[in-house]
Amino acid sequence: MVAAKRPKGRPELLGSLLHKSFGGTGLGERLKDLVIWQHWEQVVGAAIARRARPLRLSGGVLTVVVGSAPWMQQLTFMKADLIARLNSCLGEERVREIVLKSGRIAEEEKVDSAPQVTVRQLSDDERAWIEQQIREVADEELQRQLRSLMESHYRHTPTA
Repeated sequence: MVAAKRPKGRPELLGSLLHKSFGGTGLGERLKDLVIWQHWEQVVGAAIARRARPLRLSGGVLTVVVGSAPWMQQLTFMKADLIARLNSCLGEERVREIVLKSGRIAEEEKVDSAPQVTVRQLSDDERAWIEQQIREVADEELQRQLRSLMESHYRHTPTA
């Protein structure tokens, strides 16, 4: 399938820019993994998505937080199918294993209620990881923006 060309004078999609800028780098590889979070509900279905959420993908191992023991048992039996569906969505074999972790799954926020945001401090390891990911970026302004984006992500992500 041939991708449609961007109309002249129209801004380029951020995903396209990031892929062009970081393709082949460590950060480019991590950007591919974001598809899991973007398409989680479509891949696993609404029932599972309400009871389980991806936490991290590292070295081909996807850690998934599951809200109850019965669902943890059910998902244990579905691991091979889930891995196949996720890799199909990713377009390559990036998930080799799924590790299930018991945890609390936050209820979806009501549309009319203000979301509660918990902000935390970054660990030294998180700061070092961010610096490692952006060090290949030559443009200092882009490097600053990426650092800010990643730091914001970690500040609003609960620790494991």
